[in-house]
Amino acid sequence: MRYELAVFNTDQVNKKRIKFSASALMRSDETHQREALLAQAPVGTPAHMQHDMHRVVGWSRQLGHYIDGEMVRVLGCIEYPETEEERAALQDRVARHRKRVNDDSTDPYRRELAAKLGFSDGGDLIFIHMESVFAKREGLAAKQYPEFFTPNSAIVDKDGLVYFDELLGRTTELAPGVFHDKKRDLVLVAHRFFRRRLSHLNALNTEFLTSFSGVASGHPDLRARLRLDPDILGDPASTKGLIELEYWRGPKYDDDINKIPNGVAEHKADEQTRLFEGVDRTQVWWKAPETRTVGSTSAEYRTFEVEELIEDPSSGLASQQYGCRYAHAEYSADAAAITHFDGAIRAYEGTQYLARFETSIDRAGKQSDYSKLFRFDGVLPVSDWKRLLGDYYRGNNLIPEYLGALADAEDTRSAAASTGVKELAKAPLAAFISLFPGGLSDGATLYSEQLQQIGNKNFPFVEVGVGEVATHLNAKRNPDVMAIGFRDDILNLSRFGIGRSRKTAVSFTDELSALAVALSKDVESGIVRRAAIPIMWDCEGLVITLTIAGDASLVLSILQQLPALVDPDCMPSEWIESLVTLIQREAPLERAPVIWEGVERGVLAIERHGIIEAEFTLSDPIKDALISSGALRTTVEQNGQDAELDG
Repeated sequence: MRYELAVFNTDQVNKKRIKFSASALMRSDETHQREALLAQAPVGTPAHMQHDMHRVVGWSRQLGHYIDGEMVRVLGCIEYPETEEERAALQDRVARHRKRVNDDSTDPYRRELAAKLGFSDGGDLIFIHMESVFAKREGLAAKQYPEFFTPNSAIVDKDGLVYFDELLGRTTELAPGVFHDKKRDLVLVAHRFFRRRLSHLNALNTEFLTSFSGVASGHPDLRARLRLDPDILGDPASTKGLIELEYWRGPKYDDDINKIPNGVAEHKADEQTRLFEGVDRTQVWWKAPETRTVGSTSAEYRTFEVEELIEDPSSGLASQQYGCRYAHAEYSADAAAITHFDGAIRAYEGTQYLARFETSIDRAGKQSDYSKLFRFDGVLPVSDWKRLLGDYYRGNNLIPEYLGALADAEDTRSAAASTGVKELAKAPLAAFISLFPGGLSDGATLYSEQLQQIGNKNFPFVEVGVGEVATHLNAKRNPDVMAIGFRDDILNLSRFGIGRSRKTAVSFTDELSALAVALSKDVESGIVRRAAIPIMWDCEGLVITLTIAGDASLVLSILQQLPALVDPDCMPSEWIESLVTLIQREAPLERAPVIWEGVERGVLAIERHGIIEAEFTLSDPIKDALISSGALRTTVEQNGQDAELDG
């Protein structure tokens, strides 16, 4: 496996204008850890390319919550398979994970939803959880709601699109593209072709559906239409918004359509767009202006067509078909507005697609399986049209590129501002909270997690320092484990565990206070200038490690205040906000580097460099083993016995 460390999330307002609080981020981790423990499942989730559930690239797991004077970051690790055996193991893990999560999330709703649909025993329904818990069966929604699907009926056009005002007159929009029929208490949803790969496994294009609803409601004279999904119906009580943290700013190009020349333009995707979005190229065709007579009035129109050509078959279609996004519009020069706009999916069989791939859009004809998804008729301002077009082609930056999109002003400002801020060489203060299932035995002790090679043997050890901290903690370690103190003014203390008892809170306060007293002496004497102190305890079936790291004087200040701030009988989500406030008060800063050292073990550590003098405290069995192996040589002098280690 190849491993990559990353920042998964923060508590800052992101580019989608969403903010997750530190407590919410922490609570999510706690819940996931508990669920994994109960299900005896591996901690973590599948990692997908660009939120596409059909493109699994690895396995991601949170390592912990990193707090400094600027923000809270969720740090994590992504594991990428490198061999066929590792890829097969990953696919098996992903399949088991998806089944478990889907079963757990749909189980509370299956019986009631099936009953509402007239399937007392569940029948051959398939249950999936996306925006809602959905029952899936071919033609299910179309049969239950023929008024929304029958072409050329009262509220459905010849292409099978329902008039949007009629849909909203009969349902309530719970979320973009998600509609609640209160009479039958069921959820209808926009067609699956609004999803990546045209597949039910992926989330809806909420950017486009939000824009669609906003434009439709903002322009009552527009006749808007939308295609619904004929195969799924959901339970409204299960409806939740899905958040994909992919920033798509949309085009901000010039509104003057008359400046755009006639003819076909083809834009080839760059390597990043091909990798992440699976788009190879996009072809755009502006036809020459034509004059039409409407009644007794002549008007000039320009016709626009655009089609996206993709690299891989669409997983939501059968028989290895390629589903390409297509859009068509008409622009009125007299009205200086779009008067017609629609979007569709053109699906091609393999041989058809090979021919289409090598042909310009103006010569391609209509050799495809065509499914129209939405339509607007009436005066549509160009500014609204460009937003709709850009959002429909979410992820395809060739659309705004072709139409001359301006640089994102927000990005420009932040980039310019950041150039004048110097990043600190070292982080002055940080905290890290990590979780893993389990418990600790009673009492306080140092836990050995690392090995020191001496000669040709590896020995477990704990780091205790070389001053008062070492004197205080030497009595709290397993005497059969080697203790090491490094003489480089850095203390990377081994995990100091405080076991659960009937008086955990009292023990927690006593142990931290005593440790702070010892550390204060080492800080005052100059023995320790940078420190990382990991404290470990258990609560509600999870082991919590809280590391305070950075300048030793600041670490000491936080350590002295922890007993009044952290309740060891409460989960971190209950006290993380107070810890954030304390750290940001003690060391407010911007652009400090993240301390990555140790995070893969769930702690923070101060990085060391060069050759460092060290002190070893050895038990007699370890000492005898080293002497017999030749790794330890002893010499007798007047003042006692000196030892010299090889390795």
